[in-house]
Amino acid sequence: MNPILSIAVVTFREIFRRKVQVSLLLFGGLLIVAAYIVSGLTIGEWHRIISDLGLSAMQLVGILVAVFIGASLIAGDIERRVLLPVVAKPVSRSQYLIGRYLGLAGALLVNLLVMGALLGAVLAFDAGSAKPIDAMFLSAIALIGVQFLTVGAVAVLFSSISSTTLAATFALAVAIAGQFTSEVRALWQGSATWIPRLLWYLLPNLGALNANEAVIYRTPVPAQAWLAALSAAFYAATALALAALAFERRDLR
Repeated sequence: MNPILSIAVVTFREIFRRKVQVSLLLFGGLLIVAAYIVSGLTIGEWHRIISDLGLSAMQLVGILVAVFIGASLIAGDIERRVLLPVVAKPVSRSQYLIGRYLGLAGALLVNLLVMGALLGAVLAFDAGSAKPIDAMFLSAIALIGVQFLTVGAVAVLFSSISSTTLAATFALAVAIAGQFTSEVRALWQGSATWIPRLLWYLLPNLGALNANEAVIYRTPVPAQAWLAALSAAFYAATALALAALAFERRDLR
């Protein structure tokens, strides 16, 4: 079997054995159910409340999983001294890193499908039909998946150059700041300093990948969101390339 694929499969199984991953996934499910319960306490607009709270819960949980699991993939292996026997075999460090990321990506997408199916079931039950599971809903789920994969790549990048704690801290900071890139751009346009402009170019535009409004108001997902998805894919690829470059030069002793 291809070494990258082998490492990805092992990583995928490892992630699903971790209690924190299971806890966060359960937390996401409870949040989605809570969204349905809260909507029952309001008058009208149930679909909008369930959709908004459910999608937000999915986004929160998935990003937390991407940050805390991704931050420990490389740095954790170095700290536990389990990486040296692996790279001593005919497996390059870059192959190892890509395999670990692919395993993480697979786990994130499975989480996305499970939470999306649960939210879809809640929406369909509320509507009495499968009508809410439309193109807007599926597009919103897909864009959330792009966020997961991008944040996961950022977490792997920091994990390849620092400790688990620092990697989680930096990745979480980038994930949070990436949700507010529009505000950063507004600050850039209204400020003479170079810092907002630098942040605009360095941060992933995660805020543009939020399609909650399209689901809530049943409107098409704007083309800008899909352009942001392509930009995020490029950002993730760049982060992985930098991670591979840094990991190849890192002293593992």
